[in-house]
Amino acid sequence: MAAKIKLKADAYTVGIIYIKPLEMNAITVMLDEGHEPILLHFEDDNEYILGKIGNHNVAIAGPPRGAQGKVAIADVVSRIRLTFRNIRVGLLVGIGGGVPYPKHDVRLGDVVVGAPEVGPAVVQYDLGKQLPDRIEVTRTLNKPPALLLKVVNKVDNKYQTLKEGEEDFLTAHLKRFAKYRRIKDLYRHPLLPDRLFLANYSHEDGTQCSSHGRRYEVERQKRDPPDEIRVHYSTILSGDLVMKAGEIRDQLSTNFGNALCFETEAAGLMDVFPCLVIRGICDYSDSHKNKDWQGYAAATAASYAREVLLTMAERVVEELKTPLNG
Repeated sequence: MAAKIKLKADAYTVGIIYIKPLEMNAITVMLDEGHEPILLHFEDDNEYILGKIGNHNVAIAGPPRGAQGKVAIADVVSRIRLTFRNIRVGLLVGIGGGVPYPKHDVRLGDVVVGAPEVGPAVVQYDLGKQLPDRIEVTRTLNKPPALLLKVVNKVDNKYQTLKEGEEDFLTAHLKRFAKYRRIKDLYRHPLLPDRLFLANYSHEDGTQCSSHGRRYEVERQKRDPPDEIRVHYSTILSGDLVMKAGEIRDQLSTNFGNALCFETEAAGLMDVFPCLVIRGICDYSDSHKNKDWQGYAAATAASYAREVLLTMAERVVEELKTPLNG
């Protein structure tokens, strides 16, 4: 994507945060235009990709390659407003592990958004008091900005009221990857089956999940259409450790309002840079983790983020939209 425009720092009103380069690439595919780099505040150590989605100028940033977790992400978001004083809202966009409750039917490639109707958006589940049967969380994290929660209502309305024969917005946005010959295969829907194993069945060392017998698999109804991407709104559980145990996954989820997603970064930014957390589901937070679905999950999360910004009304001061080189 050729950069064509250079704007003032104050023209940027949305911050998009990623963790992995896989997520960064998926987000940049969603840009409608790229912008030239700008002069940064001398204490701002971030590197940004600048551009526009819909009517909104966005600054995309993430931690150094290989860094992850709450500390890495907190360092990134603490510096953003040194340069971009007018950023009002943020999106944390990337992959996460799902919790396959039958009522919500979370599957690989689905999107979980930290915006439940009841309960907190993000819970740091590993910080609090360890009681005999559970962890009592003693710290409440900030909620997403009210503006974004209003936009989520509009996006959900568009999703729920899709008419027969219409193309849903996620499918439409995913088509953008077809133009990028070096990465398009990485972000396609995998040809591998989406298999969910019993919570008490642990992955056997030295084996492939494809070799596991069907007797260990949870039977689920087929979706119609089979590749439909569903969006779920739920509490997101954030902690320092990667969740890889099905029974513990289910227990923690039950303790926190049937939360549908685990990840490791959101707790590090909600109090510093309140944002909407958007996670594409790449595994089931159990011992059967693999990377086969990560690209597609990153793509679906980025597609939802694009729809949020296409839906959100423009609130940029007019004089700030004038290009420096125009």
